[in-house]
Amino acid sequence: MGPTLEWHFVRALAPVLDAPEVDVVGALVEQRAAGFKLRTLRRELGRGRGGYVLVMAANSIKRRSGSADEPAAQFLERYGVPVWHVEDLYAAETLELMRGTRPDAIFRSGFGIIREPVLSLAPAGVLSYHHGNIRRYRGQPVGFWELFNGETEMGVTLQILGEKLDAGTVVAERTVRIRPTDSWRQLERRAYAAGTDMLLDACASMARQTLRTETVAAENLGELYTLPNLRQWLTLQGRVLGRRMRARLAG
Repeated sequence: MGPTLEWHFVRALAPVLDAPEVDVVGALVEQRAAGFKLRTLRRELGRGRGGYVLVMAANSIKRRSGSADEPAAQFLERYGVPVWHVEDLYAAETLELMRGTRPDAIFRSGFGIIREPVLSLAPAGVLSYHHGNIRRYRGQPVGFWELFNGETEMGVTLQILGEKLDAGTVVAERTVRIRPTDSWRQLERRAYAAGTDMLLDACASMARQTLRTETVAAENLGELYTLPNLRQWLTLQGRVLGRRMRARLAG
């Protein structure tokens, strides 16, 4: 997982760590190399999304102020979970460490896109959230494109990851209503909150060997979205403002 656990991951993981039927054998916390954020900004600048990234960085600082985010290691150690700080998930020593813990399943909340051999390291695979309906909206960011396209609802999916992005085996799904006056931040927060209990349900079902899953055929998968550019972000702000004004005029 990433060095910081966002509030919704804290809320999802806490009951799992408290559950007597679930044994958490350890956690890998991503130790990012020096210059990680600068390299990310340079990459997005090269893709024409630098302005958007700067806006989101400022919003992220504001959003996390007073939130329930926690340093991952601090949170996990409070529950007595062994923690290892690693920079390369695919280094030989990291893979050997993971295999040595003999996990039945892995939960992912960091380390970017997961690939082999990690995908098949645990018998039950790698569990991960996707805040979207994979039949319509794959990729990122959470809730942006649903709101941009004027949808009335979005999905929250817990999946077992596969080789293609957001095209894994569905473990659980939920629908979140999009309100006419929703800002992106409001929708994002509600989507995060809607799925926090899904992880415990999945882990408990795995422990009872009653987990039911669904594979979505390739032809039924949705479009793969990515980060918007600054123009698209500004367009969304205008659309949200327009929707709110119409709602106010309607009474």
